[in-house]
Amino acid sequence: MLKDTPITIELTENQYECLLGAVEIGSSMYGILGDVDSKKYGKRSDEAEALRSYLLSLAPEYGAGEIVERFENEIVVSDALSEKLEEALDDYDDEIFWFELETRLGNRDFERMMTEDEKKEMKASDGPYPERIRESYESWRKEFERHGIERLGIAEKAIGPDLLRRTSRP
Repeated sequence: MLKDTPITIELTENQYECLLGAVEIGSSMYGILGDVDSKKYGKRSDEAEALRSYLLSLAPEYGAGEIVERFENEIVVSDALSEKLEEALDDYDDEIFWFELETRLGNRDFERMMTEDEKKEMKASDGPYPERIRESYESWRKEFERHGIERLGIAEKAIGPDLLRRTSRP
């Protein structure tokens, strides 16, 4: 199939709203990435925004006029849909935060505990961590379930005493 050959798909109103929400989120993410690294993501950001605008313009055809509104001569998602998407993104961000924190700290700790044989084996096979890394993840998961980030800190020797003094509370 040619990249610029139009295709036709049929959607229910519910499917259209779901697609619009997914494209809205994707366009937002590409927009941020495009702002941060325009060389790498600028084109995709522009394409995602064009797709978003096109889908928004189809809302009346799908009987979905209540999920869009006009703002300064532009069709945008309604406040109600925007709030629904923001709530989902907040939940996603929260889950990703804890997952990434648990995984990165677990990887760090496991690398510190790896045997020389495990290091050689991983290097030779360019393979994944041994299965016992799950213990490290589980340890952090339990810590965060019990205490959140309350007990998480930075050791003085890791950042230096000057920075630690500037960030410490009196």
